[in-house]
Amino acid sequence: MSLLTERVSFTYQPNSPYETNVLKDINLEVKEGEFVGLIGHTGSGKSTLIQHFNGLLKPSAGKVFVDSQDITQKGTKLKAIRQKVGMVFQYPEHQLFEETVFKDIAFGPQNMGMAPLLVVERVKNAMRLVDLDYAKYRDLSPFTLSGGEKRRTAIAGVLAMNPKYLILDEPTAGLDPRGREEILDHIVKIHREEGLTVVLVSHNMDDVARLVERLVVINQGEIVYDKPTRQVFAEHEGLQKIGLDIPTVTRLMLRLQEKGWKVRSDILTIEEAQAEIMKVVREGRADA
Repeated sequence: MSLLTERVSFTYQPNSPYETNVLKDINLEVKEGEFVGLIGHTGSGKSTLIQHFNGLLKPSAGKVFVDSQDITQKGTKLKAIRQKVGMVFQYPEHQLFEETVFKDIAFGPQNMGMAPLLVVERVKNAMRLVDLDYAKYRDLSPFTLSGGEKRRTAIAGVLAMNPKYLILDEPTAGLDPRGREEILDHIVKIHREEGLTVVLVSHNMDDVARLVERLVVINQGEIVYDKPTRQVFAEHEGLQKIGLDIPTVTRLMLRLQEKGWKVRSDILTIEEAQAEIMKVVREGRADA
């Protein structure tokens, strides 16, 4: 089972002076249980691509499959698809509207026609996954919460629909460092504990380097890399040519190499860097 695109292309405002080819012949499969990162510079087509996964956009050419179901076919019940493929957009807290946290998170399950007791269970579980205490937060107005709490409430509203796939478009945008770390920690928790397939769209190379198992890179509407994360960031010259950065730690290791240190350059996290530098020091492989 997977999310699959076959030769998907998408054109905004076709047959007009403003016609723009945003996606070009995209073949991509996200398998069940994966944690995949999607990166690219602004305007590369990332957000357009993920909106095809649950039928928010229909391809100009090609097909999109969710668990082997062609959702581009006429008559597809997109409501069911959107329950299966949960989408969290940038600044999802802007979509909060109910009087209480409970009502906001419960909105989706209630619209699905669930029994009241099941709705309560869905809300409780969703709030647990984003570390919002049910008794403390359920009756609060979502508009009184901190930025990070609002973001977690919005994500809980998607999780309450019990999706199989979770797509997140820049989920930490605009948050302070603490709020950012909280959101990322909860995404990892959701992936590990619930087994959700996660696609994370991000501009932050440090975040995707330490979180995702596989990285897909889009440039000008085309996939240029689709490999394990470590292998993608080993292509640092190619990434920089298309306007993308590399993780801060990877950049540090490259600078150490320039200074004569015999360190690996495929280091992605602070913990890996610390271990590698200590190893080089112990073995006397630092020429600087």
